[in-house]
Amino acid sequence: MAALAATLAGCQTTGESVGKSRNELYDGGRSVLYKVQKGADTAEQAMRMASAAYAAGDTDQALYQFLRASELDAKRYDALVWVGRIHRERGNSQLAELAFRDVLKNDPANLEALSELGTLEIGQRRYPQAQQTLGSALRLDQQRFGDVVPPGELTDLSRLMVDEKSPLRVYTGLGVLADLGNDFERAQLYYRLSMQISPRSAMVANSQGYSHYLAGDWPAARAAYRQALGFDASYKPAWRNYGMLLARMGQYEEALSAFEQVEPRAEASNDVGYICLIEGKLEDAERFFRSAIDLSPAHYEVASQNLKRVQQIRRIRQEGGSVGELQVPLAPVVSSVSLPAARQVEMP
Repeated sequence: MAALAATLAGCQTTGESVGKSRNELYDGGRSVLYKVQKGADTAEQAMRMASAAYAAGDTDQALYQFLRASELDAKRYDALVWVGRIHRERGNSQLAELAFRDVLKNDPANLEALSELGTLEIGQRRYPQAQQTLGSALRLDQQRFGDVVPPGELTDLSRLMVDEKSPLRVYTGLGVLADLGNDFERAQLYYRLSMQISPRSAMVANSQGYSHYLAGDWPAARAAYRQALGFDASYKPAWRNYGMLLARMGQYEEALSAFEQVEPRAEASNDVGYICLIEGKLEDAERFFRSAIDLSPAHYEVASQNLKRVQQIRRIRQEGGSVGELQVPLAPVVSSVSLPAARQVEMP
């Protein structure tokens, strides 16, 4: 197989120099197999094969075929954007950024690459860079409507126009950045623009809900999460956020049911217990941690460590001490959810 692959590579001349520069962007383990069995002769064919593989969940093959499309046609920037997107989804931030910047080096006005890079920078908590990247993308998008937006932070968002061609992640990302600055009113304006771009986006509705949650408007947050799940009942971030909100509202059984949509009941019980613990409701926290221990021996260590923390805090209280806001180095609390602190927000 290796010999045959070498022969095929030797016969291939189209995009050879580009291919060499793309090698560092592939991190899959079956490239030889794809060369032998799944070769594409044109960029269009490679794109179709890549899209089918991605839809089937085979990101190794999708990554290889998108790179193959880029080799066959160096101006297929959408292929390289997909390479970066796959790496971002896999958590390979360095390779993702390399792909996006490769596109922008040759096509500085590529909205897809800018929106993906800005999303990546938010995930890396590089907020000033993300603001600049997404701001550039917004200005480019507004030029389609004949409006010239000056550099810097906009003061009046009412002038902005969007349509179905506008990059959704640009406006959603700017909403997230506004939430990070505790400017929740501004964030909601960006999310409303995002909803105009994609009226049934679970991601946007979830972002709206999280923004309301951060602002302390829990009824609005609940309505937004329910809307997100109405758009896409399989959208896990909305289920997690909804479960967290319900637990904080004291609706524990509903919270358990929400968490169970994305994790086993033992883990869901541990997460509800964690939220109770953070809020100082030690009896409820202990009940849910013990339930997690009883439900799953595999989850025993995690829940038992959290139960130990409850017992430590109870003992400190009985002795007249204080644990402040639970930031002291006691037994570790382990959970799949986290309560937001000031200027902290999770990407949708």
